[in-house]
Amino acid sequence: MKEPSEQLIEMLGHPYNPKSVQALLQSFGVKRMPKPNSYFNDDIIWSPKSSIRIDIYRPPKINDLTGLQYTNQDEWIIGAIHFLAPGSDDRIKAPFPGNLPKGITMSSTPDDSIEAYDRPQLDEQCEWPGFSGRILAWRKPGINIAIKYEDSETGSRMISYQACLIGCIGAWRNDNPEVFAP
Repeated sequence: MKEPSEQLIEMLGHPYNPKSVQALLQSFGVKRMPKPNSYFNDDIIWSPKSSIRIDIYRPPKINDLTGLQYTNQDEWIIGAIHFLAPGSDDRIKAPFPGNLPKGITMSSTPDDSIEAYDRPQLDEQCEWPGFSGRILAWRKPGINIAIKYEDSETGSRMISYQACLIGCIGAWRNDNPEVFAP
């Protein structure tokens, strides 16, 4: 049986259904997932209890981000899934409790992730206000994977694992189009 994280990632590019997502997260104590309520062409769905964030989009925004051609203007399409730990957002109080794809967890090191996914297409040490750490990213067929590690006194700790459709990693689409653009 696949891990809930793998099943959520398989929902990328499909319409967002709160009941289906809640069913996958039930083992983490999630009793309800919110419906979209944005007036814009994108929305963020949070599940702080399970330390998950889901980015959803309406066409044409998802089409612009991914180069795909969704046509049903009434649907919200899942564009990204974020598995989070404290330090990624103020809402997150505990790391995502489940296993991630390829046998890694929120306590995995950068070397563990590289061993699981092979050499990343992006491996950067970053410093900006409020963050110092390393970002690893891979482009796989139909998906981007980005893992962010924050530096600490005891080493490096994972604060987010993001899986998204090709092109959804906004800044990298512009900064590294040869790797991350549609």
